[in-house]
Amino acid sequence: MTRFAYTSCDTNQQCRDAFGWGHVCNEQALCAEVKPEPRCETYPTDLIQRHSDFRDAIVLGINFDKSAFRAEMQAAELAVLQVMANDGLDGIPYGLIQCTNEENSAYDGMTQDEANLAVSEYLANEIGVVGIVGPATSSRVNSAYVQVEPFGTMVITPSATSPALTDLDGVSSSYDSPGLLWRTVPPDDLQGEVLAQYLRDQEISKVAAIYEEGEYGTALINVFNESFSGGGGTTVLLPYAANNSEEFRAAINGVGGQEAVIFVSSTKDDTVSFLEEVVDDSFGEKRIFLADGGQDVEVFEAVTGIENRLDQISGSAPASEQTVVFESFAAEYTSKYGESADQTPYMGRAYDAAWLLIYGTAWSHYQESLEGQINGLGAARGLRMISDPNGAAVDIGPTQWNSLRAQFELGNRVNVRGASGPLDFDPETGETVSAIDIWAMDDSSGRLQVSILQTYEP
Repeated sequence: MTRFAYTSCDTNQQCRDAFGWGHVCNEQALCAEVKPEPRCETYPTDLIQRHSDFRDAIVLGINFDKSAFRAEMQAAELAVLQVMANDGLDGIPYGLIQCTNEENSAYDGMTQDEANLAVSEYLANEIGVVGIVGPATSSRVNSAYVQVEPFGTMVITPSATSPALTDLDGVSSSYDSPGLLWRTVPPDDLQGEVLAQYLRDQEISKVAAIYEEGEYGTALINVFNESFSGGGGTTVLLPYAANNSEEFRAAINGVGGQEAVIFVSSTKDDTVSFLEEVVDDSFGEKRIFLADGGQDVEVFEAVTGIENRLDQISGSAPASEQTVVFESFAAEYTSKYGESADQTPYMGRAYDAAWLLIYGTAWSHYQESLEGQINGLGAARGLRMISDPNGAAVDIGPTQWNSLRAQFELGNRVNVRGASGPLDFDPETGETVSAIDIWAMDDSSGRLQVSILQTYEP
């Protein structure tokens, strides 16, 4: 019998440095392979079980509520599957681990907030992913980012629009300190101002604002109210806690004699409940305004009788350009999933977010690789290289993947166009910008779909 000396571990990172992604430091201070998480699915399906075959893979993560944001999750998944089908990065394969943060007793007894933190920790500290696409809502992006930032994991969200997130990873962005929190959707500063302007254009001066308290609802309504009151309007503020039926009912009853009602929530169940109140005539003939969280075909389809109220309802959301990139994405999405790619304003942005994370790994590989390791900081630096108007034009998607790689290998900046339109990140703030659409739902074609009424340029 022979005894072998071993070196004990203190952190999961030590084990990943020694044995590759997906290794953890166990209770015996020994490195061990990570266990599969019931909340997560992998691509390939046996990615963890065949770790030795994928030791050098670039592993990416996705974190959404699969029950509420399935379409966005699938859009991000599609991007990773496309790069997998294109032989990865210089022969280095990609792997994907996507997790749901929904509250579901079939998995465990965690609340959604607990599950969000748990899967974020799992992806960042146990798997060691380069970056995570998601979560969807501003409050969960906030908590997920705080959870994974110590591990150097990049987070890129397609749908969290709260202005409160802008400074979460620093007040300014530079190449040396690009920040690890990114988003393919602009913050709500402009949307709040546009919504206020649109109501003034409609000669509405008195509104009731029912909104979910938190990073999204509170921040958006604060921007709206400052702009609206500055133009002479008055707002009755009616906040409520998410999924709190008592506070929700009190807010509904507090609308009073206002001319219009604004409703802002990141929770689809609450939005459905609000629209059911519209159908039940709780607000009479008052105009109803939603924000980007309400621009969801599935939400409207869940409300019986809503077709009789569509003329009463409109809303605001960041604009998405129907470019050839979107058309290509939409065709691929429908082919794979059998569904339309315009169900929400975030599907194209989720596809863009996943591809941008992939682009970031390419920059990290060619320009920032430390002893062969691709990391979140290198990927974030890569995102500062995609918005140069003088750079080579690159359309997001598999057809120009080789072109992007060639440019990044030379250290060149590029000018990327996504499924949601141009992806122009401000070099100072790291935020992107977008026009704002005023939208409504239209069922004239026999099915519900989004109709754009007006667009306000930034």
